[in-house]
Amino acid sequence: MPGIPLTLLILFVAVAATPVLTRVFGRAAGWPLALAYLGAAAAFTPTAVAVMNGERPTWSVDWVPSWGVEFGFAADGLGVVFAFIALIIGAAVFAYSTRYLAKGPNLSFYWVMAFFTLAMLGLVLADDLLLLFVCWEFTSLASFLLIARSGHGGQPASMRTLLMTFIGGLFLLAAVAAIVWRTGTFSVSEALGHEVWANDAGFTSLVAVLVLLAAFSKSAQFPFHVWLPDAMAAATPVSAYLHAAAVVKAGIFLLMRFSPAFHETPVWNATLIIAGLFTAALGGWFALKQDDLKKLMAYSTVSQLGFIVATIGVGTEAALTAAILHTIAHALFKSGLFMMVGVVDHAVHTRDLRRIPQLYRAMPVSFAVMVLGCASMAGIPPMLGFVSKEGIFAALLEAPGGTTLGYLALIAGAGAAVLTFAYCVKITFGGFVDGTSDREIERTDPWLLGTAALPILASIPLIFTLSSFDNPLTIATKAALPNSDPHPHISLWHGVTPELIATGVVLAIGVVVILRRAALGRWIGARPHGLSGAEVLEGLNQAVARVGHALASVFVVADGIKRHTAFMLGLFALVVLAGVGALVGRGELTPMVSDLSRPVDAVLLVLITLAVVFVCRAKSRLGATVSLSAVGILATVQIMALGAPDVGLTQLLVETLTIIVIMLVLQKLPLSFGRQSGPRRTGALLLAGVVGLAAFAATWALTGRRERSAVADYYLENAYDVTGGYNIVNVILVEFRALDTLGELAVLGMAGVAIIAVLSTVRQRFLDPETKRRQEDEEELSPALKAEGTTAHRAITNAWGNVAPLQLMLRVINPVLAIVSALLFWRGHNEPGGGFIAALVGSAIVGFIYLSASRDRQVGPPRLPVFLIGGGVSVAVGTGLFGVVKYGSFLQPSHFDIGSLHMSSSLVFDVGVYMAVLGLVMVAFNLLGVSPEDIQRPGAEQLRERTDETVEGELPGPLNTVRGERPERIAARTQFISSGEPPREGGR
Repeated sequence: MPGIPLTLLILFVAVAATPVLTRVFGRAAGWPLALAYLGAAAAFTPTAVAVMNGERPTWSVDWVPSWGVEFGFAADGLGVVFAFIALIIGAAVFAYSTRYLAKGPNLSFYWVMAFFTLAMLGLVLADDLLLLFVCWEFTSLASFLLIARSGHGGQPASMRTLLMTFIGGLFLLAAVAAIVWRTGTFSVSEALGHEVWANDAGFTSLVAVLVLLAAFSKSAQFPFHVWLPDAMAAATPVSAYLHAAAVVKAGIFLLMRFSPAFHETPVWNATLIIAGLFTAALGGWFALKQDDLKKLMAYSTVSQLGFIVATIGVGTEAALTAAILHTIAHALFKSGLFMMVGVVDHAVHTRDLRRIPQLYRAMPVSFAVMVLGCASMAGIPPMLGFVSKEGIFAALLEAPGGTTLGYLALIAGAGAAVLTFAYCVKITFGGFVDGTSDREIERTDPWLLGTAALPILASIPLIFTLSSFDNPLTIATKAALPNSDPHPHISLWHGVTPELIATGVVLAIGVVVILRRAALGRWIGARPHGLSGAEVLEGLNQAVARVGHALASVFVVADGIKRHTAFMLGLFALVVLAGVGALVGRGELTPMVSDLSRPVDAVLLVLITLAVVFVCRAKSRLGATVSLSAVGILATVQIMALGAPDVGLTQLLVETLTIIVIMLVLQKLPLSFGRQSGPRRTGALLLAGVVGLAAFAATWALTGRRERSAVADYYLENAYDVTGGYNIVNVILVEFRALDTLGELAVLGMAGVAIIAVLSTVRQRFLDPETKRRQEDEEELSPALKAEGTTAHRAITNAWGNVAPLQLMLRVINPVLAIVSALLFWRGHNEPGGGFIAALVGSAIVGFIYLSASRDRQVGPPRLPVFLIGGGVSVAVGTGLFGVVKYGSFLQPSHFDIGSLHMSSSLVFDVGVYMAVLGLVMVAFNLLGVSPEDIQRPGAEQLRERTDETVEGELPGPLNTVRGERPERIAARTQFISSGEPPREGGR
């Protein structure tokens, strides 16, 4: 159905275009975005019409075909209702924002709001469980960002919101995993129609609890209600959208979406009814205790959502019809009321009822709109809220458990409705009539008032066309109860019924509340407040933090690396040795004769053992590094002997570059290790021996006890037919398991970012004069340690005699390495090679250039490594997206022939690997091997600036020519080449 993809495409374009729109129009960018929302609603209308005619339009694109996961969308009655709520209320909020927000781009607000709506549409139209979960989490992330952007006051509130909603996300993830496991499908419609719900009551109850807990976290039901008042830290347009059409409606939608599977499950019915009615009363009581209009509105949302949740819990056709109708009514009056609070705030610059002056004379239109909105929320006839509230009362009478429980539910609902009426009185009279302040009242912006009033005023014509709701509510209810045959008849008058009597009692008590509102306000204000939800969460957070700090001080303290590693390695050894011992005891590990043993293995074992002993016995850091490099080189020989040239070459290059990086770090460290006592050294050796034994046991048990796996046989037999490549190692990395490689590539990129972030912080501290003086005063080294550090520095840096030959040699070596790198890259699909190995060879060029310089300086432009890392990851992801576009599957390779050459899109993926690896190595050399002063002024800039200084030890010529250098400078450096001594200051 074209309507679904077109609607999503319009919203996606709106998200992408928001930065440009905000730059061009500033806060007025809300107008084109509102038009885009209305355009998306228009594009979705044919789909909605098809749904009203009994069709079920669908659209899907393969995501992970092997798992049956799709970007699958389907429109039914529920999806249509919630999609129009998100789009129409979103358009109104954007139009309102053009006058409410301060002048300026407001990029973060508009961009995240547009993303918010896209996530909501994806959620309500999703027909794939995994897609539904992803969109669910996106709405949590969007709400967090919108609250966090509100400044310092919004940061703790945003974190609490994120905590509550992400806890719900974990419950939903567990539910999705359980559903897929038992039903064998990711399709939402197929899963909800599966026979398991009727045949396995225990499983059904378990999943029902998981789903309702997830929904409670978003719909702010007790005990998850605490985040919603916290969200008031966000701007008023955010609150209006979040409370009326977005996150809280996501929780309501989830309950309705899963109602087909759980509407007859007792734990579902009982929990939703009890929790919903309790939340309705709790939210109403807390609303009455608020003096901030915005927080009062927040608690009123908690209360109204409680009514809807309780009605869903009843589970009948009439109950779900009433819940859907009240969802629509709530979206209209609550979005308008929140925006009207913003109108009041703009007029008097406060939301505190104790400081608001009397407004009904100065702002009569605003007063009338606020009265209409509150009348609908309070359920006063003939407002739309009255019709939906009547439906809720009627539904509560049908609560499972018999007539008595039904009347008890109705009484509880009527009691909560009295609280609703009371806080509506507080909003209208407290905000417009009873004020005594003499604050100045500013003129109301007509556009601001008009857009705020629009949702409330739009509900009034609907009162006179209630029959138009019959068909949409029928279709939506059938979506919530597929096998039902609802016949809703929406009307203002159904005769004298129990629900009408309950409404009459509520209205009568409401009149008393109006007349005695001053005394009632004093009585409520005298009641103790108790702990707020935010205070409870903060207390729990502090308690957990204290426990975490206590555990960290024992096991994983950051400045106690020995204690940290000892705990982890000891736990590893314990688990492995216990597991292998259990397998041996049960006779599941039997000896297996291998034909791979040969004499060279024994020789390599002895040599590696000796190298390890030297590492452990070394007192010098330099000696330990050399011994460690010997271990790596000998391991490379072992790999080569086993016939794995790809792995062997990779090991050799990684080992070489790693040792060079270690040497760079050694420049900043003392020459020898600190002295340790005998017992500590003995304990470390014992731990190392036990861990080594555990590693041997794991290797012996996991790799030497079984024949070749079925997966290995599949790769060997099908690699060429599937990929067209003979190098099985490379095709596994870039085709069969390309997603794993992409993940590792992202890890490499994050490692580079982490190095930049950490060392940039160190650089700033180093360059700060005050910090530098303080460190010199506080960290006075002993003479012996100073001497040792100076010796270590001289041992590594005073190597003038090596510089000239190395610079001359690089003129031959670097071109050869570049050619070898290109060849390894090109032949990797069929012969030993590939993007990673080729990148390591290219990185060797970077290493040689760095080592050939007479002083530490950056290689290449300062920003080049960042561009390489980011560009490499982007190229790899782009290759995956190309697979989605062409084949409907992420990272699906494309194969084609150019003459006699067989080409593959995986070659482009390897380009991304090459760029990211090269960028990471450049980051390591440039930041670990260069002093802070040189980082601040990159090498290329230094050479341009210092045209009148001699750079010691650099050859004249193309490799190290300084622009503008005088002939005597070249002569001085030429003398250095022939004599091996650096030029002296006096030679200048």
